[in-house]
Amino acid sequence: MPKWFELLPCDESFLSTAPMINRFSVELPVSSETAWIEMTQAGALSWCTFITGSRYLTPQPFGVGAVRELSMMPSSVKAKEHYFLWDETPNICYRNTFYVSAFTAPGLRRFAEDVLIEQRVAGCRLTWTFAIEPKPRFRAPIRFGSAIITNALRRTVNETKTYFDELSARSRN
Repeated sequence: MPKWFELLPCDESFLSTAPMINRFSVELPVSSETAWIEMTQAGALSWCTFITGSRYLTPQPFGVGAVRELSMMPSSVKAKEHYFLWDETPNICYRNTFYVSAFTAPGLRRFAEDVLIEQRVAGCRLTWTFAIEPKPRFRAPIRFGSAIITNALRRTVNETKTYFDELSARSRN
């Protein structure tokens, strides 16, 4: 059984005040509703190299208060995510935000993630924000590794874009 390290909760303001913020926007060739369903279902992100699984620990319907466990590479790395924002305006805009309450790797003080999906004339736009605060003794190593972290997050976003491109192509056939 992995050892869990507790992280501090945070709110929406952390997305703009964290010491390390990565924000990515990509255009997806699917409707906002399709993107939302795919991004919030059990097993979401399985198309990403670094994600090995995701499952909700709370029952449907999902919303504020939902808890999800994400498994990452290497296989022993896990995160418990607590959703504190969950907005759905069907076919227009969808958004959820969580903070990580526990992680099986040391080093983080706070971590939050925000997913915003907005309908466009053709397809939708996904804006994904990652906010990170290391523990004091891990500030230098994380700062030193920030390019690696940013590249890993960028890869996750790019793989998500590829997934939706392929999903769109399959639905046209």
